Amino acid sequence: MRTRGAGKRTLDPRRFEAVLEALAQDLAVRSRSLAAMQHVRQAGRLLFDFLQRQRVRDLRAVSDAHITAFARELQTLRSSRGRPYAIATQRYLLAGVQQLFRFLESRGVLLHNPTLDLPLPSWRLLPRATINQEQARRLMAHPDPHTNRGKRSRAILELLYGTGLRVGECERLDLADVNLGQGILFIRDGKGRKDRVVPLLGRAADALDIYVRDARPALLNDPHEPALFLTKHGTRVRAKAMQYLVRMHARRAEIPEPLSPHRLRHACATHLLQRGADVRHVQQLLGHASLDSTAIYTQVVPVDLAQAIDRAHPRSQPRRRTTRQRR
Repeated sequence: MRTRGAGKRTLDPRRFEAVLEALAQDLAVRSRSLAAMQHVRQAGRLLFDFLQRQRVRDLRAVSDAHITAFARELQTLRSSRGRPYAIATQRYLLAGVQQLFRFLESRGVLLHNPTLDLPLPSWRLLPRATINQEQARRLMAHPDPHTNRGKRSRAILELLYGTGLRVGECERLDLADVNLGQGILFIRDGKGRKDRVVPLLGRAADALDIYVRDARPALLNDPHEPALFLTKHGTRVRAKAMQYLVRMHARRAEIPEPLSPHRLRHACATHLLQRGADVRHVQQLLGHASLDSTAIYTQVVPVDLAQAIDRAHPRSQPRRRTTRQRR
């Protein structure tokens, strides 16, 4: 009788890095995204560091108590920016640990999965409060239109807000992915390693046209460099630099809430739906596999709901007096 996981290379549960690499390869075979692989690596290495401090040298020796203690430690850890991990980040990391132990169980390495009863931290279903349309206008107008770096920053901001791209998707864009004549943008290797085509319209198209025509040639050092967005050294602008760019311009534009590329994606979806876009069109634009993911943005705040009811509901208007009075 074939045992579970037979026919596959035997994993040594004492070699933590080798186990992590095997999991990453398994995800690649199943066409999971690069971000998913980076996620499990980050979660695994945090767990392995914790286990080594607990003098646990074999993954078969990990107990439910070890996992619970690790989850508690995540609440005290701080990011590279010195901030405590958000609830969503803790959930994300613990989900990666669960994935690691499910993988070991599927390969017959474990008899007991210590993460089976692990409760994940709860988080809000609604997106965090996003910027309004006036704040978005101020943000887009902030970069200096007379410098090459300003033209590049404006193009990045307009593209993130105008198309709802994930920051990793924006980082991977090549010049060949842009067709300004047809007004389309080809997104390669999105979430789930899926490609998609999105429309490139309006001010996002205008800002990108100015950048490609005027600024990119000045930043280009190597004529064979394929990247769309270039640094002052002529290399690809990375996701972390885009995150910093968004925060910097938001701060200088006096936007009070901390801003990130992902919150610009939220703003894109929210503002489209507020202005009457169909939720299925927004789903296609954002590259959501499920309509449930997009439907989150259809949940409006109470003020929006009250205003909509006041405008539209036949019973919301004050009753008018009639000329006939009761006696």
